[in-house]
Amino acid sequence: MAVNLIWFRRDLRLHDHPALTAARARGAQVYAVFCLSELDALNARQRAFVIATLRLLRQTLDRLDASLTLLPGDAPVALSAAALRLGASHVYCTSAGGRERIAQDRAAQALRLKGIRLCTESGSLVHDPDAVADRKQAAGEGYRIFPPFYDAWKALPVVRPLPQTAPNARDADPGPLPSGALANIGVGESHAWDLLQRFLAGRAADYATNSEYPGRPATSELAPYLRFGVLSSRAVYHAVAERMSRSWTLAQERSSMEAFLRRLAQRDFFAQLAHYAPRMHDEPLQAKMRGFSWSHDAHFVRAWETGMTGYPFVDAAMRQLQAEGHVHQRAAVCAASFCVCDLGLDWRIGRDIWMRELLEADDAQCDGNWQHIAGIGSDQAAYPRIYNPVRQAQIFDSQATYVRRYCRELSRLPTQAALAPWRLERQQQTELGFFTPDQYPAPIVDHNLVARGFLARYQAYRNRSEQAGARAAESG
Repeated sequence: MAVNLIWFRRDLRLHDHPALTAARARGAQVYAVFCLSELDALNARQRAFVIATLRLLRQTLDRLDASLTLLPGDAPVALSAAALRLGASHVYCTSAGGRERIAQDRAAQALRLKGIRLCTESGSLVHDPDAVADRKQAAGEGYRIFPPFYDAWKALPVVRPLPQTAPNARDADPGPLPSGALANIGVGESHAWDLLQRFLAGRAADYATNSEYPGRPATSELAPYLRFGVLSSRAVYHAVAERMSRSWTLAQERSSMEAFLRRLAQRDFFAQLAHYAPRMHDEPLQAKMRGFSWSHDAHFVRAWETGMTGYPFVDAAMRQLQAEGHVHQRAAVCAASFCVCDLGLDWRIGRDIWMRELLEADDAQCDGNWQHIAGIGSDQAAYPRIYNPVRQAQIFDSQATYVRRYCRELSRLPTQAALAPWRLERQQQTELGFFTPDQYPAPIVDHNLVARGFLARYQAYRNRSEQAGARAAESG
């Protein structure tokens, strides 16, 4: 009987798992393994989440008379040793993208030297990057702009999810699970499916409207489960599409669910950017913006990171990030814009803080989103995304629900004062103890002034770069 390994990475599930299904083909004996060195690349919240998920997955497999082996040490060496010890001729895994592809390629090379083959299957995205790129005239290059990518993405049929399957072999020496802090949210595939069903039964119907308001409980809460593959993207897609197809689903509800599917497409979009342009982790996707000068002002970094900029909507976002490892998307966009456009900070500073704190942090998504906001990535507009933090709060948190939740110093203020506390009269500020070192700060910059200055500097640099490129093309 053939013996295979299934190498779990960011696909910690048994349902719709193409690599696991392939490993089990033709009655093979399949051992499950996870390389503990992969925990090293995660932040503290992610590590706790993955350890808790592995513990639950191990318990599930134990009930099925199978095991999950935890391999210490360098992944390529550990995989090779485990395959030889268990008599496996093939190792199966879900194909990786971005920087995670490096570990996959190293493992393939190490296994090949031992006469063992690494087999990869798709399974992380709704559509693989190459499948979408094949619809482009310049095939193999991917899309740099989201709208045409989305058109191509929507035109492709989505493969039906595969039925649940599981490893079927038990390792006598599965190794200990690392200790770690408890995850602060529910874990496991069953919990993720329950979240999806609750979303479909309630929030999905008005997602397009309510999800824009951070004070409302309106999002799917599926991001970390998609990040670590506890749910597959295409299983989520089909669950939403099935609800949309029901005859009694209203047109407005279908539109809301379409807005959610668009978010899945954006996730695929940034993954394909990283697939075709891996250098974007270190430098702007737009070549003409690679020499642009960014600030590294430590005072600004500290104020922004700790939620002490004096702009409540921005500060609420950053305090939510620090407290929960999550930021509502609307608030996150405003906070990121403030970081790069108002404070002029290097987008990589914000990206790195996101990567350190976010539970769902992912290289491709963080790189892509931050570059988009900074106007140096996937965008056809000739300007960065500058958001007015006061106007954003007035539109999307008009009752200051979100601001009061995370900026407790402002909870006693009337709504308009909570959204812009510097507008209080001096006497009121004194009576409330405002703008003192132990209270809420005054704004660290004047948004209108610094945003105009940044935009002018950005456009001047972009124009010079484009003119220099045109001259180089003419002389060439």
